[in-house]
Amino acid sequence: MDNTSSMNFRFKTREVLVFILVSLCIYTVFIFGFAYIYFITGSIEMTPHSKTLGSRYADQINFEKAIYFSIVSFHTIGFGDIHPISQLGRQIVMIQSTISLFFNSVFSGFLVYFVIKRPQDVFTTKKVYIRFRKSQYFLSLRVGNKGRDIIDLKSKFEAWTIENNSRIRAFRTEEDLPDLEKILYYDINLDDANNRSLREAIRDALSKRTLLHMKFSFIGNDIKTGEQVAFAKYYDSRHLYFGKMFLNVYSWDTNGRRKNFRWGNFERIEEMDAKVKEEFLVQNRFT
Repeated sequence: MDNTSSMNFRFKTREVLVFILVSLCIYTVFIFGFAYIYFITGSIEMTPHSKTLGSRYADQINFEKAIYFSIVSFHTIGFGDIHPISQLGRQIVMIQSTISLFFNSVFSGFLVYFVIKRPQDVFTTKKVYIRFRKSQYFLSLRVGNKGRDIIDLKSKFEAWTIENNSRIRAFRTEEDLPDLEKILYYDINLDDANNRSLREAIRDALSKRTLLHMKFSFIGNDIKTGEQVAFAKYYDSRHLYFGKMFLNVYSWDTNGRRKNFRWGNFERIEEMDAKVKEEFLVQNRFT
């Protein structure tokens, strides 16, 4: 188990333990709360066959016995050694039994959910970058995954503007992506003629003529469980920044495996040369 998987396991275990602890606290409040109500209202007593002969004190309902009755009532066990003796007592028992049914159902359902669910461990950079590499411009973002690998990825990228309260599509593309192990780079070549409309929309947005909205999304499958994983992230042109190369978040060992993850570098990128940035802003490649 690598460091990332270990961290994810510890996080999930902690999440389950916190849920159980909170549930136990709520359960304790219910038990002691109803026990106190039973005790102060005097609405329960020992049944005749369970009374201790010759010991009048032992037949009296004390707070300990009220707690006992609250527990067996909450779990709808009903041993019959203590019973309600008034209409108020019967109403309290009915209320507690109803609450217990909902509590046990919710607790069991959420516990199963926390145990088997896939954590929200997929994320992307908070910004979209216009990058210059290999003498070409790209619209780029970086995708991270701190959980199990995701396979069979199908991605979609959309860009649009809002005019007269209507959505005007500027660009849309769909493609299959490599498996998302820990890091994935998503690039759209802005120098490709097929992506001309996106570059024009970006140019208009950078000149403040329009506000460009963008959405990156994908659907894939968890490599172990087969569970479908869906992800979507929205951006607009205020999230556009210039850059060059993303800083590394890991290194390689001699066996070709990633190690020493530095997720603090996930958002970091080298600055684009000022001249290259200026060239993108002023050139008119589409006329």
